[in-house]
Amino acid sequence: MRQLFMTMLALGLLASQAAGQPIREERVQFAAGTTGTTFQGRIEGSEIIDYLLSASAGQTMQVTFTPDNPSAYFNLLPGSDPTALFTGSIDGNAYDGTLPTSGEYRLRVYLMRNAARRSEAANYTMRISIDGGALADPAPDFADGLAGGPDWWQVAGVSDGDLLNVRSGPGTGNAVVGQLANGDVVANLGCEMAGETKWCQIGNADRNAIGWASGRYLQEGSSPSANEASGMVPCAMAPSQPTGACTFRVSRGSGGTASVWVTMPAGDERYFDFRDGNLVGTDPGLSHSQERRGDLNVILLGNGERYEIPDAVIYGG
Repeated sequence: MRQLFMTMLALGLLASQAAGQPIREERVQFAAGTTGTTFQGRIEGSEIIDYLLSASAGQTMQVTFTPDNPSAYFNLLPGSDPTALFTGSIDGNAYDGTLPTSGEYRLRVYLMRNAARRSEAANYTMRISIDGGALADPAPDFADGLAGGPDWWQVAGVSDGDLLNVRSGPGTGNAVVGQLANGDVVANLGCEMAGETKWCQIGNADRNAIGWASGRYLQEGSSPSANEASGMVPCAMAPSQPTGACTFRVSRGSGGTASVWVTMPAGDERYFDFRDGNLVGTDPGLSHSQERRGDLNVILLGNGERYEIPDAVIYGG
């Protein structure tokens, strides 16, 4: 019972720090032909540093942490999961264990809240080793940094039958403005931490911002140019209005997955999200229906707008 209480207490202290202080990230690299590395660092106040490295299930990791401040500790976390495999404030400043899964791990260095509130600092030395050779490379590169990274993300790891919410800002407290499926490609506009979760701002093919998505479901992708197209589709802005033409652009996934943006005569854009060829979403606040007429999809919106989108736009060809 005490162990559980202390673990919860330690995690609570960290959560309070993480909520008010961005987490700095640094990737750990082993020199060629070596199985470990030693480095020095420094933290001050409520600063938190995550050291990122990738390893394989079954490998043994050993970490020795030597700070000059007794209130400085490190935790070991798997990927973006906030549940620590090892909590330094409870278990001490040395870890020696077998890693349960393949993927990303984080060594999180922090000061306990009492020391952080006094704006104390800690200099430290950290030694890391992993048996079986050099660190495994992430394959593919997931959203594991707050700056840089690939030009394009591809959505991956979303549960079957589910979609990834795109939100108006970083964090689940922000409104859902769209959804993405596995295989969708979006532009990488940079990432930041919201609490203990990384969120990345994403963009369309023109690199215009469309919202924020959890970095847990974003991996390195290739340029979407092969799956991009533009052209004209029939449209009308009111039930009594004659059919005209609106320009569109589309970003396609596979199997009838497509994001379509149609430019209305006034210059605003209307967004349509297709899955398996079916319209599953449009701009917030608008009801919608879809009627198939041969290879044409007639889209009616609750405000009276009408769009005619051919299968070729959605599937390609």
